[in-house]
Amino acid sequence: MYSSASQGHCWRPFSNPAPLGNSGFAVATFVSSLHTGAIGIASGAPPNIVVGLALFYGGFAQVLAGAWAFASNSAFGAIVFTSYGCYWMSYAAILIPGFGISDALGAVSDTIRAESLGIFYLVWTIQTFIFLLGSSRSNWGTFILLLFLFVVNLLTCIGKWSQNERILHGSGYVGMFTSFIAWYNVAVDMLTKETFYFSLPNPEMGIRGMESGESRSATHSPLFHGVFQPRVSSKLDGHTPRNHFDFAAPILESAAKTNCNDSAGKAIVVASTSHITAQDTSGCGGCTRSESIEQHDIAMFRSG
Repeated sequence: MYSSASQGHCWRPFSNPAPLGNSGFAVATFVSSLHTGAIGIASGAPPNIVVGLALFYGGFAQVLAGAWAFASNSAFGAIVFTSYGCYWMSYAAILIPGFGISDALGAVSDTIRAESLGIFYLVWTIQTFIFLLGSSRSNWGTFILLLFLFVVNLLTCIGKWSQNERILHGSGYVGMFTSFIAWYNVAVDMLTKETFYFSLPNPEMGIRGMESGESRSATHSPLFHGVFQPRVSSKLDGHTPRNHFDFAAPILESAAKTNCNDSAGKAIVVASTSHITAQDTSGCGGCTRSESIEQHDIAMFRSG
């Protein structure tokens, strides 16, 4: 995300796309799981009611969340949300007659149809397992969500391939529980101290979480939440940032307010594979501040 003096643009933080992506995933997964598990509906009922949610909320909304995550320099969040958005779109395509997939599957034997759907879910089981490994040092909300999603895909794959209704019904119940985990992650981002009376816990996990000494009872960022952000490793001017880019945003905003088009005044955040350094050279009171945080991706944000 760049802005140049010649264009006269100032750095502006993106809103957090995680609640939108998690909401779309939770709603589509919940309705689909009710059908799969025959929960509140007769077993074998056509799941076409899922098509609208799979296309627009579970699909298109998650793809949008992934695009905003890309713009926010969050590779993990972008890949996860975009991938599952495409998953729901592809699932809807199977059920939409115009694509011809349902007609083709209906023209073959039950065994071939079951094996085809089993392969479809096998791919997503492998994909989810990779995402699960990538979140193993993030926060518990993200890790548990992907862990249960992996179980859902695995059970669905086995159930489809073996044509075992009991396993499929079990995957529906696990999927319903997975939806509630996703909704919890939405609540973590939405119910902040600024908007609600309390915040929900979502502690960090792994070695880096213990080293930082943060419980992460609630981390709310203008860019992203949880695993989709770098982690704070120290303090700025004696103040512990409450989120991963909290120390950088005031520096950038300060320079932008001082003189956005003055090439002599810049607020620069330069990221390497190991840390980010934020330095204020805008001349506001003659101060120069710098800070480092751990970072997975490479990015540069410039205002001025």
